[in-house]
Amino acid sequence: MSLPRIIITAGEPAGIGPDVLLKAAAQPHSAQLVAVGCAEVLAARAEQLNLKIRLTPYSSTSKLVPHDAGLLPLIDIPIKQAVRAGMPDKCNASHVLAMIDQAVALCTVGECHAMVTGPVQKSVINDAGIPFSGHTEYLREATSSGEVVMLLTSDTLRVALATTHIPLNRVSHAITSELLTHKLKVIDQDLKKSFGIARPRITVLGLNPHAGEGGYLGSEELDIIEPACDALRRQGLSINGPVPADSAFIPSVR
Repeated sequence: MSLPRIIITAGEPAGIGPDVLLKAAAQPHSAQLVAVGCAEVLAARAEQLNLKIRLTPYSSTSKLVPHDAGLLPLIDIPIKQAVRAGMPDKCNASHVLAMIDQAVALCTVGECHAMVTGPVQKSVINDAGIPFSGHTEYLREATSSGEVVMLLTSDTLRVALATTHIPLNRVSHAITSELLTHKLKVIDQDLKKSFGIARPRITVLGLNPHAGEGGYLGSEELDIIEPACDALRRQGLSINGPVPADSAFIPSVR
């Protein structure tokens, strides 16, 4: 793909999302940026931030061109309640989800090639009576996907999460051999497909301090994590671990 079209949701209108979006729009990019948000909110925030951003209506027939600094194509989804920065309102929860739905729809049909999501306030969405634990889970449901993985990435390191958006006291019960097997297979496949890594090297961290210290600080490593890793190694995956999380990120060890 020579030039991707990236759709960006503004996120919680009373939060930092509009600011980040507008500051990104003020810079040139080697991709076409399309925003989805409230024109009124974005215009007011741009004025507050002293950013010269011209909002233009986005059309599916528009030519695919690199982003021109200061010119932002927008899909306007009006807010339900007036916005005051720093004061989220549950009345705008449906507006927040409508932005995500619009981005998903355009990516699903291939009109947009990737989406970037502005941060949302999960508690406000739940206060509106809409169960919401996070973008990861919402996008899984919206796309009818199976196992999904949250991956944090930099130029030299990628970190995937086995669980997402659950209370800490539920993590141990959520860690199963089935969960780890599915997650690690997704990671292996997508590092090959999306990152072009022919043979990914994956290190699995322990759950407990010092990876359980041979069972004295917890048995999940011995009972669950290590057997899952062994089974995947036998299937040909390059899996190392479980290793203690407290020393795994030392640069020389990495």
